[in-house]
Amino acid sequence: MKKKLKIYVTISSLLILSSCTVAGSWVYERADSFLADYFKEYANFSNQQKDEIDKVTENYLDWFTRNELPVIRAVLVDLKEINNSDVDNLIKETYKNGQELFERSNKYFEKSFIKFFKTLTDLQVDEIKNHFEEIQVEREESRKEEKIYSEEVIENYISGFRRLNIKLTKAQKDYVKENIKGLKNIRSEWSFFQEKWVEELIEILNKRNDQDFDKRITAHLKALENLGDEEFQLKRKNNEQIGIKIISGILSNASEKQIKGAKRRIDTYIASIDRILSNRSLD
Repeated sequence: MKKKLKIYVTISSLLILSSCTVAGSWVYERADSFLADYFKEYANFSNQQKDEIDKVTENYLDWFTRNELPVIRAVLVDLKEINNSDVDNLIKETYKNGQELFERSNKYFEKSFIKFFKTLTDLQVDEIKNHFEEIQVEREESRKEEKIYSEEVIENYISGFRRLNIKLTKAQKDYVKENIKGLKNIRSEWSFFQEKWVEELIEILNKRNDQDFDKRITAHLKALENLGDEEFQLKRKNNEQIGIKIISGILSNASEKQIKGAKRRIDTYIASIDRILSNRSLD
């Protein structure tokens, strides 16, 4: 669950983090295979089930390319206006677009997941449970090596802006340090609510032959978008607002050199999307 099942992140990250248009499109066109391999790790599936996973992920990549890549491209074009006077609203709109994309991707997978879940054997459900437990153990082990929360957050911002081709100055790093003081460390709570979600998932899968299975599993998959209780959601909202403030503050006061560098990087991403869309139109 550390991957949070945010499927669209896998696709868009493969694209956005690539260093050039050729590499970006090459990796993207194989993203369905990466996704399929990811799902196949959960249990020892039959050949027929593996074929179904391949089919679903391939269809998803086609759907994502037709419907979501143009949306991402439009967002990137908008982001090229980061030197305007309304950066705060621009960043908020970008975040909103990302959330909506996540929700649409989840919705796309719902029917396929439900259909696939019904083909599971009792042994495979146990294997899925064990897989999640192994992930939890790995998470606990990695947590022992985690840095101080504030230091990790600062490094994440620095590396994030670097991917946008912006190297933060000392003053900008100090701005980040000052503003993250209000962040709530919700890592342990996030892990707790993920575990609870998995426990309920396994419970529902064990009753996959019940009459109300479709209704229960659909509601449970949707619940992944809003994990946790009200207090946890308030903390997440607080952190979200602080993040938007930090990003907006940095971009609003970025130097001309930093803005130009960011625009060049965004142009690279747009060119990568254009290459993908062009290649698909020729298929």
